[in-house]
Amino acid sequence: MRQITFPNWLVWIDENFKWLSIPKLPLVLTIIQALGFLLDWVKPFGFYIDLLALHPYLVFKGEIWRIFTFIAIPLPNNLLVILVLWFFYDFMVLLEESWGSMFLTVYFMIAWLGTIFAAFLTGVSVETFAYMECSFVFALATLNPNKELHLFFILPIAFKWIAFFIAGILLVVPWVLNSYSQLIYVILLFANYLLFFGKDYWIRFRKELDKRKMKH
Repeated sequence: MRQITFPNWLVWIDENFKWLSIPKLPLVLTIIQALGFLLDWVKPFGFYIDLLALHPYLVFKGEIWRIFTFIAIPLPNNLLVILVLWFFYDFMVLLEESWGSMFLTVYFMIAWLGTIFAAFLTGVSVETFAYMECSFVFALATLNPNKELHLFFILPIAFKWIAFFIAGILLVVPWVLNSYSQLIYVILLFANYLLFFGKDYWIRFRKELDKRKMKH
């Protein structure tokens, strides 16, 4: 695991408010996702999924539950439900083991609130939990960049390459579709990643500059 310099406010929260951490958060989120898969299977054609989605204009009309229920919306492939849930639970547990329960809870809460804020600011509806899942992958890839996932249980791929691939897709697709509101939404959504790791990147950047100055 990489040694990360986290911001002081996060360290302070971890030291003083551990009791606020959500116990067994990976299991809780996996169960919520499983319920979303079940609803999608029981009532096909997206009936329940549309009721769960975060549509900002409907929230303003009183459908407040949507700011919570979008977390249950699964990836749109019921044939791979077991594999998707297993993968999600596995990397969430790895993240919790690397990070601790409090850090994971704060990261989740900021990702959740950031998603809501981004949706209302851009007007983009949130119809999947996948973007938040990607932010967890980025965090795990930063903490354990060389840890490998065996694709199809055969091909080993390091987490850092998975994160680079996902980041490329998330940033390139809005440009291709000429959807700047979607691009802004993606950038705002991953603000929690910068809140957690921005200080460490800045310190590493300054150290690299100092090394180059010393060489010259």
